[in-house]
Amino acid sequence: MGFGAKTVVISGTPSVVVSETPTGTPISRTGRYSGTSTSYQTVAEWEVSAGKVGNLEEVSLVTDQVAKTHWRLTVGGVQQWADRLFYTSLSIPWRKVNTQLPAGAKVTLEAKSTDGTSIIADGSISGIES
Repeated sequence: MGFGAKTVVISGTPSVVVSETPTGTPISRTGRYSGTSTSYQTVAEWEVSAGKVGNLEEVSLVTDQVAKTHWRLTVGGVQQWADRLFYTSLSIPWRKVNTQLPAGAKVTLEAKSTDGTSIIADGSISGIES
C-alpha cells in the first residue's frame, strides 16, 4: 500500500483496500530562519500553483531555542495560531482534515525570537497539487 492508503479489516481478514492517496504532484517546501528578530520571519512557505488545487499534508517545525521561539502558522489566509511556544519538535498531520486550497492560496510557517535571543528555526510544509 502507498502513502496514505487505508486497509479496512472485516472479521480479522483484510478484505477491502480503500485508497486515500491523493493523486497529483507532491510538494515539499523547507526553510530556515536564523537570527534575532522579534518580528515574524518566514521559515517555510508554499503557494498553490495557478490552475491547481492544493491538499495540505503536513507541517513540521523545530528550533534550537524552544523557550525563546514563537511560531505562527497561516493556512489559506487564516491564522491557525501565533505566539506559540513548542517545547519539542513538532509534526502536524493535516491529511485527515482534507485541507484543500485553491490556486494562489499560501501556507506560511513563521518564527521569531521572543526577546532578541539568537534562534535557528527550521520548518517544512508538505502537500499535493492536482
